[in-house]
Amino acid sequence: MAIKLFDNLKEYTLKDFFPIFIVITGYMLFRPYLMKLGGELQKREHRKASEQAKAEAAAKAMAPPKPDDQFIEESTQSVWGRNARRRQKESIKEIEKAYRRKAEMEVEYESDKEIEDLLEE
Repeated sequence: MAIKLFDNLKEYTLKDFFPIFIVITGYMLFRPYLMKLGGELQKREHRKASEQAKAEAAAKAMAPPKPDDQFIEESTQSVWGRNARRRQKESIKEIEKAYRRKAEMEVEYESDKEIEDLLEE
């Protein structure tokens, strides 16, 4: 089974080859210019990306460092007196105890409600 490529080409006239010739010639003429254009666009993109990275690095270097938790504690301790810190810790402990008591009461209430439901049935 032979491919009859050349038999088909024999049927083509000069009029049929002309559009193919135009396309191939146009591609060969404009390809170098298209490659240069693509290269320039790529250079611009790389330049923008590098400038943006440099700007981000500069902004990061210029930004003040974030304070640590230890630094915050030290700064508040230096402002507050010893008794004020003690009162603050005690009030925090009281609030935590109140939350724990409330949670325990809710658990007891739920268990009592479950028992009442079981007794009713």
